[in-house]
Amino acid sequence: MKYPTQKQTSRTLLFTNAKDLTESVLDVRTHFKPTETFQYTHFATSHPSGLKRALIKGEALKLLRTNSFKTLFEQSVTNFKTHLLERGYPENFIQTTLSEVTFEDRNPSLRQKQKEKKKILPFVTQYHPAVPNLKPILVNSWHLITQEPLLNSIFKKPPLLSYKRGHSLKDILMRAKL
Repeated sequence: MKYPTQKQTSRTLLFTNAKDLTESVLDVRTHFKPTETFQYTHFATSHPSGLKRALIKGEALKLLRTNSFKTLFEQSVTNFKTHLLERGYPENFIQTTLSEVTFEDRNPSLRQKQKEKKKILPFVTQYHPAVPNLKPILVNSWHLITQEPLLNSIFKKPPLLSYKRGHSLKDILMRAKL
């Protein structure tokens, strides 16, 4: 495939389609700088498998958005799979995750999604190993909020439990943060 007009950006190559010069449409394809080393997280690390799947799916979605043609997308995905195999990822793990992203999903993935406003009741507390797991306690006591009409209309779901870091000895001893 020959692309007459090309302009490089950081990770995307813009070009005009030589087949149809009547339309003023720019096409894109993924470009990697020559210094790119593809040092993805190794599969043997202790990261959760969900994070590894998210890495694969996120990169596949990026390749989907930055390739206008199906052949370019498939070629980029093949290269990506090769790099993942070099980093110890099992082939079936890669295939299962990549099967969630197809070129037919390209147009919807290019549209900006409207974020719905969620009313989440945050429950923030300081983490301490001696404190029992609070999530089951909050979920079991949730019926108290659902019985109140006003609270029930505001908070449809149980609270989001969040822990903040407590003060460490370093925080106490340090006078100023530089």
